[in-house]
Amino acid sequence: MKAFDLKKILIPIDFSETSMLAIEHAGFMAQLFKAELVLLHVVEKHWEQFDIIAPELRILPPSDLMNVIEKKLGEVAIDIRSKYGVKSTTVLSTGNIFNEIRSISKEQNVDLVVMGTHGTSGFVEFFIGSNTFKMVTQSECPIISVQVHSKKLGFKEILLPIDDSVHSRQKVNQAIVLAKHFASKIHILGLADSEDETELKKFQLKLDQIEEYIKKCDLPFSRTTIDGKNQAKITYDYAKLINADLIVIMTDQEEDITGRMMGTYAQQIINHSKIPVMSIQPKFSNIEWVHPY
Repeated sequence: MKAFDLKKILIPIDFSETSMLAIEHAGFMAQLFKAELVLLHVVEKHWEQFDIIAPELRILPPSDLMNVIEKKLGEVAIDIRSKYGVKSTTVLSTGNIFNEIRSISKEQNVDLVVMGTHGTSGFVEFFIGSNTFKMVTQSECPIISVQVHSKKLGFKEILLPIDDSVHSRQKVNQAIVLAKHFASKIHILGLADSEDETELKKFQLKLDQIEEYIKKCDLPFSRTTIDGKNQAKITYDYAKLINADLIVIMTDQEEDITGRMMGTYAQQIINHSKIPVMSIQPKFSNIEWVHPY
């Protein structure tokens, strides 16, 4: 697997508070990484059913609506260029929002998507899940999701939850690259899910290897292992305890039977975490991870 390289960031914008906050996070990152921003707004086919920017816009004919949105998108691009000194381009598209984000990401060779999420709970969470989670399961590049609470820019305390799933270590590369640029501390959280002594020893060896790589990168870190039934709850509770400002997860991490009643591990984290979450799709190959430096 190649090292994480951040040159272009896509931000889907619906002009809501969370999407505007996502722009701030992305602008700050782009400034640090010297990356380019792509601001995307997708007008869905049944546009007249939704409040796009303001309720009164629903009465506009499609052509006028597109002109209004294009102008608004251009104003946002100018503002972000002025504020962070980064190149930003705009894309106005129509169609299914998830398909369009995925398509534009590929077309633009995007390395990261930063998007706002409102989170969900209860009945909606179990049967539908958040819109951002739907996107996370489709995206080939990492996604950072932010909720309205995530107003602090930059990631100084990065939580790296590690379970015993096959691809759990793949996210180490991304965490190290971010930590290098943000001068962050990485907190390794071992999520033990076995009481078998032999399996626990193998798992601790896995954590030893991750710790060694982080040491070689001269990054500050901490390490702890917690055993429990609902690993998602353990993760965001621990994130709160250490004042983490980013959680890095894999999208294929599953939950035990207790947690599955609320959805997968990744879905629970994305829906409930009040701090940004970086979600990474696993890469299926014979090489699970490589050191990025």
